[in-house]
Amino acid sequence: MTPVSGNDATQEAWVEVMLLAPAAQADAAADYLVALTGHGVEIDDSQAPPAPVMVKGFLAAGADLAAQQAALRRYAQELGLAAGQEVMVSFQNLADQDWGENWKRHFRPRALTKRLVVAPPWERAELNPGQVEIVIDPGQAFGTGQHESTLLCLRRLEHLVGRGQLPPRLLDVGCGTGILGLAFLLLGGQEAIGIDLDPLAVEASLHNAELNHLAGRLHASLTPLAELPGRFPLVVANLTAKDLEMVAADLVTHLAPAGELIVSGLLVMQIKQVRAALEAHGLRLIEQDSLSGWASLVMG
Repeated sequence: MTPVSGNDATQEAWVEVMLLAPAAQADAAADYLVALTGHGVEIDDSQAPPAPVMVKGFLAAGADLAAQQAALRRYAQELGLAAGQEVMVSFQNLADQDWGENWKRHFRPRALTKRLVVAPPWERAELNPGQVEIVIDPGQAFGTGQHESTLLCLRRLEHLVGRGQLPPRLLDVGCGTGILGLAFLLLGGQEAIGIDLDPLAVEASLHNAELNHLAGRLHASLTPLAELPGRFPLVVANLTAKDLEMVAADLVTHLAPAGELIVSGLLVMQIKQVRAALEAHGLRLIEQDSLSGWASLVMG
């Protein structure tokens, strides 16, 4: 069982969510549950491929339950279309339990890319030559780097490093736990600015900057993108396709001349609409990448 991070639950009535997904989509389904519910989830990957993987999460039985269940059914359909294979979702009422911090027992160091290894503060990673460790305490924010959309962004950062093109400054729109800004700095960047709508995300980013001894170089705030001053040679936005379309103009406004914009968080089937929204503001496609049904675009 491989739980994925999320914040903690208190004692109340619960509904168990069970998503049966192809192995390649299991991490995406798990991270979606974390983002939707704010609670820890579990991945049962004990069956050998090509058997599907069971992803379990927990919904609080309250006013938001029906809307969350509807969102999960829509998500399962979208993920199934992207995967070319049905993703099944079901719900089961549970007796009152305190799920507490169960997921924390299973958050272990993990290589995200060739150079980057994520680890919790309670267990440090064993690094190979050339690897760097990102210490992440997610708290109540979203993002330990294991979601495909985050991996696509990290992959592009490493590509820039390999070509000697990593710029000195980064803007991370929707910073979550700050993992992209931290990765940028650990790979050689000088300063990272993160913004988010969630105060818990800003708190987590600043805390993680301290854990990685980068408190003076990673800055996070609740400043709205439209009100943020300055332009940046590298902007990354790991958001939903809908959000990317909504903030397309502001993303372009904050991109320095000859700068690079990395957007992720969209499904492969949503590439056309997001690309069109950014091209409408004068950008052109530099690179397109995908992973397990998720996509990223590099625009400039």
